[in-house]
Amino acid sequence: MVKSFAHIMISLACVFLVCMPCQVFAYEAGYFSEHAKGWHWYDDPKQDQSEEEDPLANDPVLQMNAIRATVDRALNEAVLNPTEETVSNYINLQNQVNHHAEKFEKYWKAALLAEPKLDYSLKHPTNNIAKQVEYNQQSLDENAVIRELAKKSGLFFFYRSSCPYCVRFAPIVKDFAETYGIPVIPITTDGISLPEFPNSYPDQGQAKKFHVTVEPALFAVNPYTQKAFPIAYGLTSEADLKRRILDIATRFGGFVK
Repeated sequence: MVKSFAHIMISLACVFLVCMPCQVFAYEAGYFSEHAKGWHWYDDPKQDQSEEEDPLANDPVLQMNAIRATVDRALNEAVLNPTEETVSNYINLQNQVNHHAEKFEKYWKAALLAEPKLDYSLKHPTNNIAKQVEYNQQSLDENAVIRELAKKSGLFFFYRSSCPYCVRFAPIVKDFAETYGIPVIPITTDGISLPEFPNSYPDQGQAKKFHVTVEPALFAVNPYTQKAFPIAYGLTSEADLKRRILDIATRFGGFVK
């Protein structure tokens, strides 16, 4: 992660060279080969005490803007007037940018070792093994949330036996309900039951009450709070069912109370 970040920083440096708008900057092409020292790539002649201090001296933002403008000028000069001298000058400046990016990477690593809590990858791992562990733990947590919801809530499944999407959706609903222990109230709008739900209830106004206009339709219902939320309209995968139920459980915490 750290190494990738350094590569990003180096790439950003290159982007700055190409994307930053041209700026008027009073440096000659050979200036840096003669005067560049660290990040302070600007002239710093001794001043009388009466003179104002160079604004670049203590302002890192102005310093970075000056560096970008200078390197950008060198790049433009090399592209528009390619000679061995102009290209070499640009390469030299780019190498200095890369050198400082490497220094940044070094101190980034040191900072993370000194303060591990700053390491984003500890809570959000990037390597495959750690990501699998994170995924497994997340899955366990999500399953626990759904099973908790199942203790006080159930599903109303509206379908029509002649609907091909309902026929395909019925086994998905059944498997999902059995996996998480969620009770299902299957309601057939045409009075004919599907094999997965042989003991379905004929619609006696429930579809109208839930404003069901298309089948299949699936709702999460809490009889204690008298709250109901639509989970799916139309054929939906088991993964999407899980995601939508989790969304209800987290966004509407009172639903399961």
